[in-house]
Amino acid sequence: HRDRNWNDSAGNQPMALSSSSTAMAVAALALCYAGTCYGDVASQHSGLRMRGSVGKMDSLTSLNAPAFAAPPPASGFGIRNPLSMRRVIRAAHHVKPQGPIMMGDKEHVDGGYSNIWSKLTNPDLGPVAKGGVGALLAACVAFGVIVAPISTSAAADQSGMATSSTKQPEPGLSSKITQKADMLKEILQDIYSGYVDPVDLDKLTDTAFNAMLNSLDPYTEFENAKAAKEMKVTVNGRYAGVGMSVQKVPTVGDKDVSLRVMTSLQGYAYDKGMRVGDRLLQIDGKDLSQVDAPEASALLEGKPGTQVKVKFLRDGWVTPKEVLLTREDVIIPEIPLTMMLNAEKRIGYVALSGFSQTSAKELAYTLIALQHDGPLSSLVLDLRGNPGGLLSSAVDVANLFVPEGTPIVSTKGRHLVPSSSASPGDETSKTEPESKDFDQTYFASFKPLVPKSTRIVVLVNGETASAAEIVTGALQDHDRGAVVGERTYGKGLVQQIQRLSASGTQIKLTIAKYYTPSGRCIQNKVYTEAARGSYGAKETKISEANKKSFRTDKGRVVKDSGGIEPDVVVKGRSIGLLERELLSKNAFFQWAGEWEKMHQVEAEQMVADGNLAGVTDEMYDGFIRFAKANFQMAGGPFDPALDKLKEALAELGYAEANPDVDVLKTHMAALTDKEFITHKEELKRHLQAAINERFFPAAYKYASTLQGDLQLKAAVDLAEDQAQYAQALSPSNKLASGAVSPSLSVQPEE
Repeated sequence: HRDRNWNDSAGNQPMALSSSSTAMAVAALALCYAGTCYGDVASQHSGLRMRGSVGKMDSLTSLNAPAFAAPPPASGFGIRNPLSMRRVIRAAHHVKPQGPIMMGDKEHVDGGYSNIWSKLTNPDLGPVAKGGVGALLAACVAFGVIVAPISTSAAADQSGMATSSTKQPEPGLSSKITQKADMLKEILQDIYSGYVDPVDLDKLTDTAFNAMLNSLDPYTEFENAKAAKEMKVTVNGRYAGVGMSVQKVPTVGDKDVSLRVMTSLQGYAYDKGMRVGDRLLQIDGKDLSQVDAPEASALLEGKPGTQVKVKFLRDGWVTPKEVLLTREDVIIPEIPLTMMLNAEKRIGYVALSGFSQTSAKELAYTLIALQHDGPLSSLVLDLRGNPGGLLSSAVDVANLFVPEGTPIVSTKGRHLVPSSSASPGDETSKTEPESKDFDQTYFASFKPLVPKSTRIVVLVNGETASAAEIVTGALQDHDRGAVVGERTYGKGLVQQIQRLSASGTQIKLTIAKYYTPSGRCIQNKVYTEAARGSYGAKETKISEANKKSFRTDKGRVVKDSGGIEPDVVVKGRSIGLLERELLSKNAFFQWAGEWEKMHQVEAEQMVADGNLAGVTDEMYDGFIRFAKANFQMAGGPFDPALDKLKEALAELGYAEANPDVDVLKTHMAALTDKEFITHKEELKRHLQAAINERFFPAAYKYASTLQGDLQLKAAVDLAEDQAQYAQALSPSNKLASGAVSPSLSVQPEE
């Protein structure tokens, strides 16, 4: 989840194994021998092809579409007019604007933007071009799972800050590796030939390799062909299919779990009538009753231009329908929502969910669209929940906000390069890989798209990680934006993808640490190689006493380690036990299906009129009855555990304590009923989002979740108040020195 900060490999050498690492492989094989196999490392979640999240892929409604239905927020700011992400992506990839674009700053006129655009879209730029997605695309020659160009940017070359020197392998290393590899081969042969039951060699070796690599750190791992393919989709930000993800979901009234549509992308399957919640029955005539989600996803994928017939049933329908879908090169949006929070005050909003090859281009065009009627007074960049991605993408995204020539991030470490005796791309002539220092500084290589007069507020939380922290750190260190929210995750490591000789397999290897412009590394833990015979690396969290202080361009004090501390701390709303239980059981999704069954005609008419009714108190009361009847909520979420406790007490001879457990069950039931009341507004927002996603593009669901968002409200308040914004970026801001300033800290309401 938080390991998506990679760098590319210039060659395809096998990994050199240390003796202790090989010992870990042997230990893992011993565990397998004892009958404890860890299974395939590839995730079986069908949504991985769509980035594993419903709210992250779908495109937005049209510019003039009505706002989603929901009660007006008490905070005083509204959400309206989300831009068409489909138009944003298509234009960003295929259209070059004609004439100069006015950005409220003269430097963007008379070809200034054309230069930026060419660097973001020209696939012919070589790897020594001044950064940009063009350099990344040029580096993606055959495999496509490659990251930022290793070659330093022109600015770094001129300054001499990037260094690269080859490290020769230690004497005798080759024979030592051969000895350990022979031992591993012997163990595999013995297990395969002598173990009491048949063994799966692929699963066995996958487990061994991952045990070895995970003894170094949790981000260094082996990826089999399936996992490598999924990684390729994640990195490229596109795949060949119909723009729809599916998942096995238990549904009220169904005897078995059914295969349901969880994402339907606007511009693809959505335009053909597929909606979230639709139950898939057949794909090209193949019955899906016994088909799992990964297999169904594979049936939907295929060569662009080919067609696939899907038979489906919607909640409320009596007769199934068939639709013919055309497979396309599906672009997976990284921007789930962009809009004007306040058109009159010119406050824009963009949520960025990841950092793939397409992210910078999508964001560039989105910023242009937001500034179509003039420069923004303020922009809220929402990076909450963003797990990161490509190093090069982080550099390009930050470049959209900071001046040309500004340092964005630097790396210190080493990376693998082809051996001098191996020919590029030759899988058969490879010998030992050589190691080179990876000390490099990345600079902004073009002029920003957002004028410096625009106040930028970056929203972050504990799930903001990796490449998202690079962008946050660059904006904070250069005092270009105020950071609002909660401390970020704290991943300051860079991984390199190294292809292996075995067909389609690869390793993801930690090769460096990265440093923000002020010189700080925000890594929150130190990993040391696991002790012999232990599984997993030993991790130590960096203490407050060991954190070092650095200064931003304006002299504000910022600290390393432990993530990035916001300039304005705003705690997010905590999720209660009842809410968490309902989410885990997919209760809101299932209730929306039941509601759709009873209001199909009415809902479709409301959609045709451009307005879907909000969740009323009567609907909410119906949901409470639904939840209690179907999800064991009548007595509380702890009832099953308490029943097991009663059984255990009886078996141990303590049955006389069971009446006390019954009293506790009664008390917990009362507390559950109370939670339905105290968390009413939060639960109603979940219900609204569940209804919205069944009738509208995903942007409406995403927007629903922002109602009542205290962190977003704090960000908007700060963006509107020029004096408060300046104070947040001032060296006198006490929060920057480590002490929370009451005037700059917001606590969530209970």
